[in-house]
Amino acid sequence: SRLGGEAATVARVLSTWGLRVAIVGNILGDDRWGNFIRQELASYSGIDTRYVTSRPDVRTPFCRIMVTPDGERSILGYWFDDTPKTRLDEDLMSKARLLSVDVYGQSERDDAARLARSLGRTVVSADAIWPNYPLAGLSDIIVISRDFLTGYFPGVYIYDHALELQAAGAGSVVVTHGQKPVLVVDEHGRPSTVEPFPVRAVDTTGAGDVFKAAVIYGHLQGWDLIRATRFACAASALYVGQPRGQDAVPQLDRIRRLAGS
Repeated sequence: SRLGGEAATVARVLSTWGLRVAIVGNILGDDRWGNFIRQELASYSGIDTRYVTSRPDVRTPFCRIMVTPDGERSILGYWFDDTPKTRLDEDLMSKARLLSVDVYGQSERDDAARLARSLGRTVVSADAIWPNYPLAGLSDIIVISRDFLTGYFPGVYIYDHALELQAAGAGSVVVTHGQKPVLVVDEHGRPSTVEPFPVRAVDTTGAGDVFKAAVIYGHLQGWDLIRATRFACAASALYVGQPRGQDAVPQLDRIRRLAGS
């Protein structure tokens, strides 16, 4: 068993790199998986778990992941649709510099982004690909998997879709595509590409979450988005190229050497 999911992975990566992180999300159950998640999160000194709550009537969601020899994976999720969420409060958000949020959840997700924006905090979202949904317009940076995007919008022209998201209020848009170039569309709609680093993938599980965490790290260092994206490419390449990739977080010095930053 391994700790995973977008929020938990981003949190543990950033905490490993020396940042303080508070995690808010699914309410856990008083069951095997809930106990495991609480214990794993508590092992990271940089993660504030005060907002991780439990209820006896909740079943903790989990995934089974099958990894093929080429490093790709298939994921089966259980009980995610039934899981209630903890709402983010103003006291916590006022102490933070940035909110990382994904597309899962309902009103509490959008309310968290609205609260962050109202307090002048940066919102970085993952896979907020629907221009007519509130989260896109509430995001300062959207990190998108091209495969996720084309799964819902087959045949879409990626740059045009990024412009649609920006017309809805989004800031910058970053679209990953495995080992192919990353498209970066800045807040003014100007496109650039960043070349990924060649790697033999051992396990790609969590690669997108590590990429997003690295973009966040770069943003908080005051880097421009191109530099942050190059750093993210290096981090995710090192991550997927090692056995049991979702457990071992690449160290900053290795990432910087590869990225040349």
